Amino acid sequence: MQGINRSQHEHLKSQLIKLEENLKVEQACPMNGNDVELLNELENIRSKRLQLQALHIEYLKKLADIELHIANYKSFYNNVSINFVSGRIRKLNKVERER
Repeated sequence: MQGINRSQHEHLKSQLIKLEENLKVEQACPMNGNDVELLNELENIRSKRLQLQALHIEYLKKLADIELHIANYKSFYNNVSINFVSGRIRKLNKVERER
């Protein structure tokens, strides 16, 4: 599984913004009288852009949660490995050598 490519995300977001701006210009200076279609298309593009941004924000939050979880795991792992297991293994090895 790969993470989200930030540059690809930003590129797509900028393309959607460009489409929005182009439709806003067309709406201001219509070449044909089809304002309803322009409004629907504009709303569709805006909706896609906002959903893309919301999903990216959610992804970044989850990524931060995973980073915190990994840090907690590493800390606990090191604590158990160094402070719990290693001392007991040394004692076990000492007992086995004495036998």
